Amino acid sequence: MNQGRLPLSCNENRLILKAEVKQGQKRSSLHRHSASKMTDVVDLISDGEHGDDDPGPTRAELKPSSCFHEAAWFKQLFCSPDEVEDSSIPEESIKKFQDLIWNTPHDRMVPGYGMMPRELATVSSEGRQGWLVTSHFYWLSRCINNQQKHTKFYVFDPTIREASIEKLLLNKASSQIKQIVFVLSVGRQDNGLVFLGTDKVPGDHWSMAVIDIHSGVLTYCDTLGWPQPSKFLPIVVRYTSCLGLTDERQISLRLAHKPNHEQHVCVDSCTNYPLQTCSDVCGIITMVCIAIATLDKNLFELLLKSQQAHVYLTDPTLYSTYLRHVVLHWLASNHIDMSRISLKKNYDAFTNPVSADKRKQNLKRKIPVETNGFGKVSTPSKRKMPQSRSNVNIDDYILEAVEDGTSRAELLQSVVDLFASEAKKNLESLNEEMVACYQDIFFNEAIERDKDDNLSLKSHVKDLIEYVPENANPIIMYKNQGKEMKTLQKEDIILAIQTPFQKEMMRDYGKKCLCVDLTRRREDDKFHLFSVLVFVEGEVEVPVAWLITNRSDSLVLALFFKILRLNIGPLQTEIFIGDMASTFYKSWILHFAKPTKRMFPVWELYQVLSNRLNSFIPIVEARNKVKSYLSIIPSITNVEACQYYMSALLEMLEPYPDFKDYFKERYVNDSKLQFWASCHRVIPSSKFIPFLRSFDKTLQHLGLHGNGESFSRGDLLLHKLLQLSRFLEFKVHIQTSETRLMKATKSMNAKHLYSPQGLDIYSSASGDSWFIKASAQSNSCFVMDTGCTECNCEVRCSRCKFCVHRYICSCSTFLLNPGGCEHTHSVHNFCKMNEALGSNSSLSRPSLISSPTIGISGSSTSQPKKTLGAELNAERLRRQAQRDVTS
Repeated sequence: MNQGRLPLSCNENRLILKAEVKQGQKRSSLHRHSASKMTDVVDLISDGEHGDDDPGPTRAELKPSSCFHEAAWFKQLFCSPDEVEDSSIPEESIKKFQDLIWNTPHDRMVPGYGMMPRELATVSSEGRQGWLVTSHFYWLSRCINNQQKHTKFYVFDPTIREASIEKLLLNKASSQIKQIVFVLSVGRQDNGLVFLGTDKVPGDHWSMAVIDIHSGVLTYCDTLGWPQPSKFLPIVVRYTSCLGLTDERQISLRLAHKPNHEQHVCVDSCTNYPLQTCSDVCGIITMVCIAIATLDKNLFELLLKSQQAHVYLTDPTLYSTYLRHVVLHWLASNHIDMSRISLKKNYDAFTNPVSADKRKQNLKRKIPVETNGFGKVSTPSKRKMPQSRSNVNIDDYILEAVEDGTSRAELLQSVVDLFASEAKKNLESLNEEMVACYQDIFFNEAIERDKDDNLSLKSHVKDLIEYVPENANPIIMYKNQGKEMKTLQKEDIILAIQTPFQKEMMRDYGKKCLCVDLTRRREDDKFHLFSVLVFVEGEVEVPVAWLITNRSDSLVLALFFKILRLNIGPLQTEIFIGDMASTFYKSWILHFAKPTKRMFPVWELYQVLSNRLNSFIPIVEARNKVKSYLSIIPSITNVEACQYYMSALLEMLEPYPDFKDYFKERYVNDSKLQFWASCHRVIPSSKFIPFLRSFDKTLQHLGLHGNGESFSRGDLLLHKLLQLSRFLEFKVHIQTSETRLMKATKSMNAKHLYSPQGLDIYSSASGDSWFIKASAQSNSCFVMDTGCTECNCEVRCSRCKFCVHRYICSCSTFLLNPGGCEHTHSVHNFCKMNEALGSNSSLSRPSLISSPTIGISGSSTSQPKKTLGAELNAERLRRQAQRDVTS
């Protein structure tokens, strides 16, 4: 097994990839690359060999497992709408479609479709395998444009030229065109800005737009409630200029949904246009809505009304499988048949359905102003219960109440009275176990090597990469600003971190449960921070990888996961906790095995529910009461207790039918509790429930973010994260093993023996921090005294008698070596010898000392703890002047 690593040059910005390549591995199914060329794109797996003119085997022969899963999909039952003209799917269409995707040569286009069999087969799949590609919409455009003349449908191309558009539109039939329909591939950045996908930066979501040529009204429709992409209107004008709309001022834009939150929340101005609640239906529902806009004008106008309508299309996730069957029927017949989409002629969309629960309708409703509050609900009598929380377990309490026959209303109120305050605290701040874990941590912040953060960061990264032994390098991916790459822009900064300790923890504990969290960039921040976390021994949440970046889109995240996969090898986790939009999950399964279970982050879910409550329940007192009821759910770890509490909660929500229906359909019905409730992911032996709050809460507690602290410098953020990893490594890994403790102690004693000679040491006036000037052998560094003089730690220097926690150094050796670095021994002896001489006065110059020979401290300015001394500022000015002279 070989390891490849690119050294960092001071004059170059490079992507550092650490990959393991198995020698002799079969490469017949891989696109080959030169062994000497490192790129930021992993080899792609194709269906078979290239270069052979004869048709290859059929897809059923080549990919039997994929075809087996598709066959199972065809057999499953699905929900069909009652209000359409014909909800049956012809058996002959299914058989023909199966023949197309299974019995066509895998390496040939399916005749008449412009798609490979594997692309065509995405219609009969769900999840990542069910994502539609551009070829589906090219096929749809040919069908729609051939079936009628009044509408033209195109795949929106940001790079198209006006000359090409004129060839498309200027013909004998151009006078008949009344509207143009577009399908758009879009993506969304962390700041909410939506961009148009290109070959260089592809999108990850499908949306549509319709422009009326006569009125100039441009309607943008998105199933996630996103706004229109940037630079959208100028490109639309390119398409419409030859039809009379030559200026943006002639076009009025309207949105089907008003953008407002990360997960869309409808307001009064929103229409009935479909909103998806899963990650794989955007292509299918967009394809269906394009057909509706072209071939069923009345239904499309109904979808664009703001008055609430009872239409099955408003919940595309519920009818996703049915809609896929409709599309495959279209594909099999090569014709768009609207009878299975259009509503019955006598159907009244503005009359409530007879049984909403039976039909499983999850409709967008507007909350009426006259919604009742809790003041009109009688308060039930309370069950006799303890007066304090101590020695009371919430699961046992609920189960005991069920056995005693306590009414649901009484149980709900008593549980809230007993446990609500602590439950809310668990959601908003660190639990006692995590606080205790971090009580002894200190951070050395004096690590800046240059005022230019990019230069300082590059210098630190270079030290970490060149650290010996090689397998201790924590930098698994790095790209500095200044160089454009295939998938990264010139201004992008990408820095991925995983120490050997983190790598081992991810392999061992990532199999059970793994959480990916994003600390978003705030106003004063320069970076986002992605954190991958595991739950170690049921006691502590441990970050096992980080990504520091100025971008937070799916492309960067997928690149990060790709490098993680190369670094740790294959991993299948039982529980994956990502984001509500499933962006993290979709990027994860591109490179890792599909997790057994996918779950929502509790903190994001409660933010969504809180936003919904603000819309559905306008009365503050009632809204706060419901929030207190909801806050209890994550604290319940018994499945039976959770189910009983949930039934009581739904009964309590009767006065608020809109919120109840929303909450029940989205997060309770059809076993949806399994996607977020703690009882479906907690480890029985755990001391606390993990991942109830974002990792940003931990960073805030440690003083690394928020409360005046920001991600403004990459060098500082890199060092603090590595210091945190070093602290956790000792806490959960080294001190729990006698062998590792002995190894760390041996390493610490070795550092004393090999401490460098002739160091220039500058001491601050406060005597708790020291600056060591750069030498021919190493860069400059800072050493900080943590004040830990009475530690019971077993890792101690046998000669200096101080423990490994006494000092924190900014050098790479200290960060990566369990026994610390040689600088701490030099500083410790420097102080002891000065103390023995009674020389505590400040001199105007440093002393050259040979550790452990006697030295004298030098400082001229008093500085507070953890700040740079005046000596460092002088050193910076000297280096700057030297650079100016050189230039």
